[in-house]
This record gives sequence, C-alpha cells and structure tokens, in this order.
Amino acid sequence: MSELETFVLGYLEEVGSLIEPPAFRIYEALLPEKVAERWQVDPYIQLAFSDTDRAGVTQLGYNHPLVEQMVQEANGRPASATLYINDLRLEKTNIDDVAAATWVVPNARVERQKRSTVARVRHTYIRFNFKAAILTDDKQERVVSVLMDAHSGSRVVDANAIESRATAVTPDAVLQSLPHAAIRWQPKDGQPLKNPLDQHALDALLKRAQTAVLQEMQTDLDALKKRVARFRQLDEARLTDYYGNLEKDLQNRLKSASADRQPGLQDKLTAVQTERAHKLADLDERYQVRINLTLLNLLVIQQAKLSQPTQIANRATQISAYAIWDPLLRQLEPLACHVCGQLGQRMFLCHNGHLAHESCLAPACIDCKRVFCRECANEVGVCDVCQQPLCRHSRVACPECGRYTCQAHRGLCHADNGRPRNPSIPTAPVEPPPPPVRQTPPPPAPGRAKTPPTKPKPAAKPAPKPARTISSGPKPINMEVVLHHNTVTAFMLSKREREIAIRTWELSPDEGGILRHCECEKGEQCAANGMVLRPSVYQSIEKQIHDELLAFAEEYHLPPQKITYNRLSSLTREPYRVPEYELFGLWKNDEALTEARNTFARLYWK
Repeated sequence: MSELETFVLGYLEEVGSLIEPPAFRIYEALLPEKVAERWQVDPYIQLAFSDTDRAGVTQLGYNHPLVEQMVQEANGRPASATLYINDLRLEKTNIDDVAAATWVVPNARVERQKRSTVARVRHTYIRFNFKAAILTDDKQERVVSVLMDAHSGSRVVDANAIESRATAVTPDAVLQSLPHAAIRWQPKDGQPLKNPLDQHALDALLKRAQTAVLQEMQTDLDALKKRVARFRQLDEARLTDYYGNLEKDLQNRLKSASADRQPGLQDKLTAVQTERAHKLADLDERYQVRINLTLLNLLVIQQAKLSQPTQIANRATQISAYAIWDPLLRQLEPLACHVCGQLGQRMFLCHNGHLAHESCLAPACIDCKRVFCRECANEVGVCDVCQQPLCRHSRVACPECGRYTCQAHRGLCHADNGRPRNPSIPTAPVEPPPPPVRQTPPPPAPGRAKTPPTKPKPAAKPAPKPARTISSGPKPINMEVVLHHNTVTAFMLSKREREIAIRTWELSPDEGGILRHCECEKGEQCAANGMVLRPSVYQSIEKQIHDELLAFAEEYHLPPQKITYNRLSSLTREPYRVPEYELFGLWKNDEALTEARNTFARLYWK
C-alpha cells in the first residue's frame, strides 16, 4: 500500500466514511452527506490508485483536486482538540532552593545558578488515544489512553488531576503571552526538538507513548499469553492423540499388508505425518499473541508553569537543569531519567552528564568509583586479571602485552607464561632465610677461674587488675527493645527498672552503615561500642538486627523469652508495646540500604 493510498483511506475513515475492501484494486466508499457536499462529489464513489479502464471510477493521484482538498483540511487541524488550564496562581520564589531540598542526587549536589530568575512558561501535555487490537485465536479491541509530558518526554502519573482541570477552550491573556517551555529531552537520532507541537517532536513522543501503553498493558498481556498457552497445549494434545492413533493404525496395517498394498499404505502414512506437522505449525500461528496500536486522535493540554535554571554538579561533572514548579499540583516536578525516561526524585549523575536511576547505571569502576549510566556503558570495560569493572580513565595499559589492568593488578597481565595470573590462586610461599649460626665463645685462659655469668633479675610484672564481671553488679531480669524508623535501642533492666546497659543500632546511609553505640559497665573497654556494621540486603536486614539483639542478651545470660518489643510513636514520642519484632521505616527502604552498603564499601573497603 502506497503512502497516498494510506493517507486517503485513513482520512476517509476519520471523516466517517464506510470503505469496502478492494476488488480488482478498486475501493468503494460511502461518504457522509455533509462531507460529500463540501467536496462536491457523490456520496457513493469508487476509487482507484492505479491505471484502470473501468467506467465510473475516480483515479486518484498526488495532484488530484480531491487529494489536495484532503491535504488542506488535514493541515488545518494539527490536533484533534486543544484545551487550556487558566487562572493559575503564578507566585513562587526560590524554586532552586526547593529543588535543592527535594531532589536527591547522592553523588552530586544541586546548586543555584548565578543570575538566574524565575520565568513563566507555557507547558504542554499531549494525550494519545490508541485503538489497541489484541490478535490471538480471536480479536479483542479496546481504547487506551496515555498522557505524556511533551517537555520531559515521560508519562504523567497523575493524569486525572490535570485532565479534570482542562476545561477552557481558549487560553487567557497570561497563558497566551507565554513562550513555550524548553524541551528537556532529545531523541537519540534526528534533529533537536524545539517546539513541542512540531511534527518531528510529535513523532518522537509518539514512540514513547506506544512504549508506555505497552508497559501499562503488560499485566493483561501476560495473563492472556498464559491462557492462550493453555489452549494451545490442549489443542496440541488433541492433535497428537488423533494423528498418533492414525499413524499407529497405519503402521500395524503396513506390517500385515501384502507387497502390492504396502506402497499405498506407506503414502498414506507419509501424508498423515505431513498433515500433522502442518497442523502443529498452524497452532503456532493461531495462538501467537500480537498487539496492534492505531492512533485515533490527540488531546493537547496547555497550562502555565514556573521555571528556574539550576545546576547539578560534583567534582568532575556539571550539568544544567530546570526546576519546574507546577502551580496546579503545588509541587516541584521530579527529575527525568535520561536512560529510561521515567521520573524520580532520586537520581545519579553520570560522569558524562546524564541523570539516571540506580537501576539504569552501569557497574562502577573498581578504581576511581566513577558513575556511568547504561548509555555510556561502552566506556566501562573489565580488568584482564580480576575481571572487575574498569573505566577507560583508570585502566593501565601494559606496554608488553597490551592488556588493560587495574592499579592493584598491574604487572600480572602476563605473569603466568604470557597469560594473566589468577589473583585468587596463592603464589608459592617464599622460604625464609636460615637462622644465623650461634658461635661458641673461646675457652678461658689457663690459670684464671671461670666465673659464672650473672643473670639479670626479671622485672616484677604489675598484678593485673581484676576485671569487673557482670555477676559483681545487679543482675538483669529483662530486656526492653524500642523500635524506631531508623534506630533500634535495647535497655538491659534489673529490678525496679534500673538500667544496667543501653545499646543502640542506628542506620545512617550517609555515614556508611549501621552505627552501634553501647553504654555499659565496661566503659571504654567495651568492644561493641563505636562499631560500624555493614547492613545486609532488604530480605535479611531483620535477621541481622535480631541476631545483634540475641547476642546482646547472651552477654548478660538473659534468655530470649525475657525480651519484649516496643515501638516509638512518631506523634507522642512515647513507646508502646507491640506483639512481635518487626522493623519498619528506613530499615525497609531498599534504596537506603543499597546506599549505605555502597558508602560502606567506599569508606572502609579501600
């Protein structure tokens, strides 16, 4: 189908025409009466896009007047509909300070850009309405919609709050005078985007909208694929049983048949086997789940927002970013990932100036700890000795073999007969030098008495101070544990609620782990005080803290049955009893635990 044929038939369907499938390359179309009057043609027309001798058929080409009229009408309607959100309060200052307090960039900081001011801009949302046709053994059709932010290139999560306020058909005087906001995303190929309503920008945003729709429908598609796979399995078992019985019957008849009937039975057996293979191939085609998205129309929504340029920088990289304040939702827009296009308040700054989620990062370099996103993964290789991630800035090229190694394994790239030496295999131990030979003193001269040497008296060792034992003080009778969102505190209590010892575990991602602090009778000699523990993963963090509590109770010979758990209220700051031990808050934040482990590795695993 040519481009002209696709355009004409699609535009006829859009204006409400009925089109019959082509017969002998001729289409029959029934136009609405108003459309036929406007185009000055009969409501019933026959169309052809190639040479034909049939009478009464309109042959269309690129210069046909009917085609030119369709093009003019299509160009006069760049969008199906446009709505506006008016009467917004555009009074907000220090948006960059709000961005510095809201955005979380662990490896960089948000700074104020010099001589930057808050500007009013026109922001554009585009809702794509698709007709989704799911093709399997039957056909299912539905209408799906997705609201896209034309300036960040991402899907809008809270679409109802925006669409419900878009009621004005004309912009107010303030919105009419505002310039378009800057486009903060660019396609990987093609010309840069400037106007969100340009054809090139709409085509690039359409691809992202299709991806967002497929992600939204993934749950339904997975359930459908599971159901279709079950039906295919049943049909395959039915066909296998049917043709298996036929083959078995023909093989039995072939064994007992005479010589003149064997060729005919053998041909039937071959035909049954061939038909079985074709039927099974048809099952693969019949039960294959396919989805076709057809764009129906667009809805453009525009509103006014506030924008202020900011900077996100660290020691090696600095990029410009826009802090966008939404006066409708009364919140700051989150950052957009340059890899997946999704929004988020927590991003990492790539060494090449990209913002990315933690899941969109490439492995960090083992030497310099530079952060790269998946778009820059080609700059991160591996050490030829230890196979750890190594970026191009930190790799050491061997002048002899040309391999690349990290700083720790320099020179080991050809140490094993020209091949890299495995660092996990220990090398042969070096034999220590023999002990020096002790020479005997010469015998004394004759006539002189041999005096025995005097042995120096050993210095008197000071008597060790008796260590304080737990039995010398009050004995504990129970242990009260108070659970908070980032701390766990254990109180060792004796009679009359007297505190014997207090031990606290605090999760601090900035300081690289779990800070353990203890106040007990050992004082400064307590080995548990002032330790930094590496937090476990999300699935086993509760077990790690619970083992710490049991170890603390075992120090004081207290059975686990004597441990009670409390939770600290966030409102009254008073503890209240809980039936069982369960962590909450920052302890259940997987991102915080991952950040703490990364900081622990950077600070203590050098």
